[in-house]
Amino acid sequence: MSASDLRAKYGANAFNAGLKIQPQTFERRVAQRDSLDQNFTQLWLDFAVTGMSRRPALDTRTRLLVLVGQYTMAKSHATLEDTVRAALAAGVASREILEIILQCVVYGGHTTVEPAIQVFHRIAGELGLLEELRASQLPPDGNDRTRSYDEERRTWHPDDVADPRCADLMQRHGWLAAGRGLTMRPRHHLNVLAWLDTMDPEFAGLWVKFCYQGMYSRGIVDDKTRLLCMVGDCLAVGEATQARGHIRGAMRNGASPREVMEVIFQTCVNFGMPPMLHALENFVQIMAEDGRLAEIGNPPMRVETYAK
Repeated sequence: MSASDLRAKYGANAFNAGLKIQPQTFERRVAQRDSLDQNFTQLWLDFAVTGMSRRPALDTRTRLLVLVGQYTMAKSHATLEDTVRAALAAGVASREILEIILQCVVYGGHTTVEPAIQVFHRIAGELGLLEELRASQLPPDGNDRTRSYDEERRTWHPDDVADPRCADLMQRHGWLAAGRGLTMRPRHHLNVLAWLDTMDPEFAGLWVKFCYQGMYSRGIVDDKTRLLCMVGDCLAVGEATQARGHIRGAMRNGASPREVMEVIFQTCVNFGMPPMLHALENFVQIMAEDGRLAEIGNPPMRVETYAK
């Protein structure tokens, strides 16, 4: 069936929405699905394309950046390429798209990020973006020279400042590294850093400088968006513990509960219902702990798993 016939069959609304999020592959995907099962094709279009992809809780930039991170983590390179192209077509800055790919190194490692870099580099070369990217690079030492101890200290939790471990860890690993962790993960970062430091101080130093002084201090994407993307990254690989921390971090940095929920809901399209439901239960627990359940409709703490 031709593309025009498929457009007539399933509607211009679905095709227009699909081409915005899958510009390279959407028509092929529709044709393949239609040749196998037209009812499934309609269900897929209604749910994933005209449904989830256009919900207003996330703006287009954030939604596409979350997807870039999730496809990078899942090593779904064909879909990553489609999403990078969709983000560029939607006006998302090439440097921001690359930054979300690079941030995946923290949880996915270089084996995950390397093929994603290759995908992005190929697209950037094809579209003539490499000079623009070179011009927007950070210096070799990142933002170290522009950061202010006094300004960042005001963001640290008093319990962390008073913790007897803080001064020693700060002195040995530097405030640029340890301090960024205090800002991002109050009343938690010191526990992780001290735990690693007890076993291997050299590794602890390498780790905290790479992750916190380095990757988490680059400032290329605002912290709210970056943390929403990291929630999505964790959910893409089923990492619930770190997802909890980043959910709290995203809301501390201005994300609304509705935005966090939308990242969770979006996950079910590409990674299925079980990780979505598990993440929602964790999210509801966080909202209950913080006395904010009314903001999301006062749901029960968890879904009943058996019939009464």
